Amino acid sequence: MNKSTNNTTWQGGAVARFFLWCSGARLYLLKRCPTEINMFMGIGIVVFLTGIVASISGGYAFHLVFNSIPLAIVFGVFWGILIFFLDWYLVASLKKERKWGKEFVMALPRIILAVFIAVVVARPIEMKLFEKEIDLQVQKAQLEKRQEQMQNVSNQFGEIEQLRQENDSLQQLINKKAERRNELYDLMIAEAEGRSPVGVMGKGPVYKEKQREYAFAVEELKELRTRIVPQIASNNERIAVLNQKKDELAATNQIVISRANGFLSRLRALNELQEEEKTVYWASLFILLLFVVIEISPVFVKLISSRGPYDELLEAEQAALSQKAGKQVLEFAHERHLFREELERKSELMVNQNDRVQRDAYEALTDAKQEINRERIKRWKDIQLKKNGDTVNKYFPDLVDIDKKRTKEGDEENSTHSS
Repeated sequence: MNKSTNNTTWQGGAVARFFLWCSGARLYLLKRCPTEINMFMGIGIVVFLTGIVASISGGYAFHLVFNSIPLAIVFGVFWGILIFFLDWYLVASLKKERKWGKEFVMALPRIILAVFIAVVVARPIEMKLFEKEIDLQVQKAQLEKRQEQMQNVSNQFGEIEQLRQENDSLQQLINKKAERRNELYDLMIAEAEGRSPVGVMGKGPVYKEKQREYAFAVEELKELRTRIVPQIASNNERIAVLNQKKDELAATNQIVISRANGFLSRLRALNELQEEEKTVYWASLFILLLFVVIEISPVFVKLISSRGPYDELLEAEQAALSQKAGKQVLEFAHERHLFREELERKSELMVNQNDRVQRDAYEALTDAKQEINRERIKRWKDIQLKKNGDTVNKYFPDLVDIDKKRTKEGDEENSTHSS
């Protein structure tokens, strides 16, 4: 009769039964409570969808970390299943009690865990929603890092600038000498053409003096170039080597900075956006609160809902199982007590049997000793009767001598057995 009643009360498809299972309810009890099926189905749908959203969120986060779509799919599915079963445990383990305070104390750790799950799930979703803004922020941060790295590299290779300044100083010395030579040449030509202050055309004494000065300047310039040009060339070689190392280091730093586009850098960019733009901050906050509400809603619904027939049936089943388990424990304890009494009885029997065996052995040993002593006395008597009458008349052993002789023979026999 009960089976037919259950079958006519509620008939659900596989999808409905799946969502009811997601709510943590026991289907065989819930079939008997049709008024609570909708509530538990709603809870199951929320738990299932939370697992789906967690899978998408985890897949996006793992894609940022590994930059691989297959790995992101695998880890995303795993993450979604993990979050789903955590939520399933939260709602399945929460039971309605008769006191609201006790229910709240039991639900508080589950609510805290649900809030943590919501934060973990919501953060990658926020990063996906603000992806373009985060990309700009990441590029801005990379540009600042590039400039900072270039400045650090330049400071690290400060010798290049020193060598360039040294070459400039040496080249200025050469240029000054060349300018002086050119001035003397112009004065010498002007003197020969009559354009000098003297105004006399020809190669006179003044011309020869200018010619000597010009020749001396040419020699000085030649000697200066011989001494300075190798130093400039050596400095240029050193500058080329340092520039090559500088370019290699700068290229390596640029590659490292370009690759710094993972989950942590994007999370840092999102935090910077929230600090710079209040709109992003409030949007992220409301997204987080939305996920928190979604995550704690199954626990909250079970907490605020009134105690229904399903809870009564569940409590009755648990009470029956507890009573049955208690009976089994008592039966086991009784069997254990009987087993212990049986062991004690057998132990006592074994002790009594050992005592009886020892007592019988002692009695048998005593009888054997008495028989041995009687046999000794008999043999001694026969020996004495066979002796001469004179010997018998001369020596009459008394009881003390017999005992001494018997003790001596017993000791010799024991030593023989021992050896």
